Amino acid sequence: MPGSEPTREVFANIAPWMQGVFFLLICLGLGASVWEFKLRLDRWKSGAPGELCREPQVWWSRLTTEVLGQRRVRSAARPRRSGAWLHVALFVGFVGLFVGTTLLAISDKGPVHFHKGVYFLGYEAVMDLFGVALLVGCVLAVYRRTLTRPASLGHTAADLALPALLGAITLTGFFIEALRLLWDGTPPETARWSWAGFALAAGLSPMVGGEGGARAAHLTLWWLHVVMITGLFALWMRTRLSHAVLATLSVLLRPTDRHPGELSVVSLEKVEETGQVGLSTTEELTFFQRLSLEACMECGRCEDACPAFASGKPLSPKALIQTLNGAVRSGAEDLGTLVADETLWACTMCQACVFECPVRAPHVDLIAGMRRHRVAEGLLSGPPAQSLRRLGNQGNPFGQPQRERLTWAAGLNVPTVEQNPDFEVLLWVGCAAAFDPRAQRVARATATLLKRAGVSFAVLGRSERCTGDPARRLGEEFLFQQLAQENAETLTEAMGERRRTIVTPCPHCMNSLRHEYPAFDARFEVMHHSRFLADLVATGKLPAAVSVSGDVTLHDPCYLARVNGETEAPRAVLVAAGLRVLEMPRHGERTSCCGAGGGRMWFEEPAEQRVNRLRASEAAGTGAGTCATACPFCLNMLSDGATAVGGAQEVADLSELLLRALDRPGESEGRQLQ
Repeated sequence: MPGSEPTREVFANIAPWMQGVFFLLICLGLGASVWEFKLRLDRWKSGAPGELCREPQVWWSRLTTEVLGQRRVRSAARPRRSGAWLHVALFVGFVGLFVGTTLLAISDKGPVHFHKGVYFLGYEAVMDLFGVALLVGCVLAVYRRTLTRPASLGHTAADLALPALLGAITLTGFFIEALRLLWDGTPPETARWSWAGFALAAGLSPMVGGEGGARAAHLTLWWLHVVMITGLFALWMRTRLSHAVLATLSVLLRPTDRHPGELSVVSLEKVEETGQVGLSTTEELTFFQRLSLEACMECGRCEDACPAFASGKPLSPKALIQTLNGAVRSGAEDLGTLVADETLWACTMCQACVFECPVRAPHVDLIAGMRRHRVAEGLLSGPPAQSLRRLGNQGNPFGQPQRERLTWAAGLNVPTVEQNPDFEVLLWVGCAAAFDPRAQRVARATATLLKRAGVSFAVLGRSERCTGDPARRLGEEFLFQQLAQENAETLTEAMGERRRTIVTPCPHCMNSLRHEYPAFDARFEVMHHSRFLADLVATGKLPAAVSVSGDVTLHDPCYLARVNGETEAPRAVLVAAGLRVLEMPRHGERTSCCGAGGGRMWFEEPAEQRVNRLRASEAAGTGAGTCATACPFCLNMLSDGATAVGGAQEVADLSELLLRALDRPGESEGRQLQ
């Protein structure tokens, strides 16, 4: 070996003209993919104006955690863990070999030759490790796609050819390394660092017929290796390997201006200017939306998590993305002929698809945009349209008169803001807890607990109106804006200049007030009642049970757990109530929808397609005697579901369970809530 330090000649056994052909082929292969990328970039740029993330510090954070760290891939739900880890093996192996090969080229053609000494030995060992990781990933990918492929995983013949090609490139690389070790006289103490090739060399030695045979075989395999790499580069942007680029761009450029629970605001001025509401053609898709459509790799995680799909409704988030992507690529425009009305309104907007998607495809934003257009065109009818009319006329989707807003509080002496102007907490009751007979018990329990804790609180009473969440999720954006502006004015006047807190038992109300009302200059501290009650227990203002009295399972509401990340407080309240929590398979941020979200509460649907039955069965499967929840809509849906599946499981809000615990003999003084 030249010099005193261990190293190797990069193009040993390769004539100069061969090296020239090699670089020409690589440039041609990369050029083909660069051209394909340019065509895609032109398609993205032809979309409607839209926001993109342009913050370098955000890019760096996302690059390190979501791209290089593969956080969202690794966080796959249990049935998808094997696929997640084989993807990690492919990613680590491919990126490692790509970076290592780039460093080798820099050392060989650059001004400083650093591929020697300790660096060289470590490089050889690590590159073999990356190669084995890539090879293992390829084998697992072929196995998964041939023998254990999930039904939701998109698949074509090319999806088998790609890991086969990557595996062949990796294998030939190991054999080339082994043949080089056989003829170039590398000392064993150095050759052992190339541990994979060294092991292969021992088996190849009697087969190649000495140094001349090893050189000839080395050269033949090198050319085969080069041709396969050229083909890989040329096909890069035409196969699923393109998501290495597209997914990275989708993650980095995803707009940061909105919380996951916040839908975009439609400008009335823009509507008056364009005459267009919502999303009706592919021309209106933004740069990011078009990019994210192409970044989809059809992994099917969105489909697996979708409650509408699980219940047999005509909605697959994956199919929706692929349909829209196909329309953009083909030049089709009218979305009305591509996506059926029943598909759009099957969505509960639970955000499970977005939460699971490794590339953060904006499924819910796209559905919301198409709903807005169709509502504006008068294409929503039946019970949901009636609920919107009631919302506009009576200020609530139940159609009840405002004078009955305080019916739930009969006999509790609950003060209004006029009666207690010095209140510290505003209890935002919400429409369901105000008007629905079953949910009214949640409002009563919450108010009773606040009184027992000595909290100075008040309610708006007849001044409270629906936050507009059902209207916005159904697609009636301007009705939402009207309600939001009216409530913003009411709240601003009621809250005054003092720092006060809004507490509500409804996650949908909390989400709207916290994340969507700031667009209307209404910014307040908003808490869900589970968090507020948990804090009251933690500070000793409400006592905790001294012993365990039973088992309970908790249904996490989507807009509390997944969208707003509140998972610990409900469990803390249940523990304070003396209950042992038995978790459902899908819980916390990976909870499953009850079926009421996205305005689905107001739809009629066949019994066999009801999401609440699936969730009620899952709750009953824990063996707990009670299913607790923290949302009045979930409470009703799961109560109906429990009845439908024939179970004896009680369904109750956590506030009711805590109050019941305080009323148990020996636990605390008080009377049972009626």
